[in-house]
Amino acid sequence: MTWQNHSGGWGSPPSLRGTSPLVVSVLTVILVAVLIATVLVLWDRWGPGRPDAAPDPSPDGDPPTAQAADDAPEPTPTPSPSPDEALINPGWRTAAADDWGLVYEVPTYDEGWRVRGELISVGDDGEGGPVTAMGAASIYLDSPCPGWGNRAAAGVQGLLETQDTEDMAEGVALTWGEESFHTDAGEPRAELRSVEEFAGNGLTGHRAVVDVTLADPDGTCEPPTAEVHTVAVPNPREDNAVRAFTLVVDTGIADRVSDDDIEAIIGSLRDQDREVG
Repeated sequence: MTWQNHSGGWGSPPSLRGTSPLVVSVLTVILVAVLIATVLVLWDRWGPGRPDAAPDPSPDGDPPTAQAADDAPEPTPTPSPSPDEALINPGWRTAAADDWGLVYEVPTYDEGWRVRGELISVGDDGEGGPVTAMGAASIYLDSPCPGWGNRAAAGVQGLLETQDTEDMAEGVALTWGEESFHTDAGEPRAELRSVEEFAGNGLTGHRAVVDVTLADPDGTCEPPTAEVHTVAVPNPREDNAVRAFTLVVDTGIADRVSDDDIEAIIGSLRDQDREVG
């Protein structure tokens, strides 16, 4: 998955895109991520079935991109869970999306996962910004080779002026699939595998799964295929609002996230105030 990491302000929304009949109205998406003392506001405007997002240009002009493996600094290990931290998957780490009141779990640093907690984005809207983004991000195998961002990424984004978790799960998953896997050979093909009702840990909504086929991958690092899993649930903190958790995974390669880990990560999704055990 190729991605961008942003820490600047977010500006006005771009033009609408997409023509899916599943979404019949234009929706406005606001993603808020707090990093240190800076408030990052992401405005996503939804055309039919597709999210778009545009940030203000960074001080240097173009938004920063993920570092190649040869240039990346040595990552800081994610701390071990505290002894009194209740977990659905013992020994894993929690990632908290405070603005949306959601928590999910990922495996440990030793297993290749880092809880970054920041905002990541994908795509190019043609105006200097990304197409979509998510906060409270976690990354698996960061920069596995030069020019490729990671083997998996997870995070949360907020959607306003909708209660349709089915359409939002599908629209978000398709967008991440379409925008995360561009290669020099061209655009990927993203196809909806399923949209089903979701229930777990007190949450109810819908889960969409999208299969991605890359255009002529290089055979050395770029995966031939990928999957996107999005769970959309209502947001009780906002009227007429939805929260979407997305997990984007390279597949068809040896160092992919296992199906068991995918299900365990999604199975850990819960409200922050929900007790475990």
